[in-house]
Parts: sequence; C-alpha cells; structure tokens
Amino acid sequence: MLTDRKIEILDSTLREGEQTPGVSFTVEQKIAMAKQLDAFGVDFIELGHPAVSLDVYEAVEALNELDLNAKKMAHGRASKSDINDATTINVEWIGLFFGTSPLSLKHKFNVTKLEALKRIETAVKYGKDKGLKLRFTAEDASRTDIDFLIKVGQLVQNSSADRFSLADTVGCLTPTKTKELVNRVVSELDIPVHFHCHNDFGLAT
Repeated sequence: MLTDRKIEILDSTLREGEQTPGVSFTVEQKIAMAKQLDAFGVDFIELGHPAVSLDVYEAVEALNELDLNAKKMAHGRASKSDINDATTINVEWIGLFFGTSPLSLKHKFNVTKLEALKRIETAVKYGKDKGLKLRFTAEDASRTDIDFLIKVGQLVQNSSADRFSLADTVGCLTPTKTKELVNRVVSELDIPVHFHCHNDFGLAT
C-alpha cells in the first residue's frame, strides 16, 4: 500500500554501540561517525547519554557543536537531572525513557501504573518547559500491556512530546508482532511514532 507517511531514521550507534563489551569510541571516532551518518542522510543522530560519565558528557558537548543536517539528540532518563544536562549542553532534542512493562514497574522502579504515569508526565512537561524538542521512549514496550502502552502514548502526546518511541528492549518481537504493535499504536496517536528494535534472540527474520 502506498502511503505519504515519512519514515524517519534515528541512528543510535554513538550511544548504544558503546554498550557492546570491549567497545569504547574516542571523541574523534564519534565525530567521524557522526559526519558519516549525516552524509548517509539519517534524520536523527543520538549523541549519547551525558549522565553516564564525564567522558560521554564531554563527547556529547563536542558532537553538539558539529554543523549537521541531522537532528542531534541527547539520551536521558525521565529525570530532571538528565534533562538539565541536555539544556546545559544546549542540545536541541532529548530522548527520555522510562520502563513501562509490569517487570519494570515492579522490580526496577517499584511504582504503580498511576505513579509511573505521573513521573513520565512530570519529566516530559519539564523538558518541554526547558525548550527542548522531545521524544519519549516506552522502554520494554514489547512486554507492556497494550492498553497501558497506549495510555502512556496519549499522555506524552497531551504533554506536548514531539515523538513517541516503542522499544523492544529485550528483542522478543517477531516481524509480525512488530507490525501489529506499531499499527495499533500509530492508529491511536497523532504524533509520529518511532520504533527501536533489537535482535537479541534472532527473531527479526
């Protein structure tokens, strides 16, 4: 089926690539990769998560100074401190994340669904009040109850988020299930929906 919807490519190599055991990029290597990604024509480049370490913070600062066509995005938790890092660096976009699956709510954050919604709303509104363009990611979206996931999406949309992202954090989705999930969420929201996929278990084919 033909569609006029635009597909956006967000590359997270500079952040997630370093999560591979034994991999650590120098600032110079990150700059070279960012320039090459920009030449490829990606829409977004995730610069890194400044709160991880001083080295990453300084790398994000350096990358943010580059003159690129791609939109530059810092990565951060749904917390005021991570948002403040992004505003101090003066990056245009921030990608906030918060785990929304039952396992995340119970064992990672020890919060109820209502408390999670409040924390997400507070973070998104704080980021927008700081003048940031904002993508919110539902971490572990693939193991989140679909009705709650849509509620999260509607909440961040109503809080003026610019993008809503679904993360298959543990790589448990098949292509068919991915299509079903994305189609359902897209049908319920008016803001663009991103999808962050993993292939930990080889289910992508």
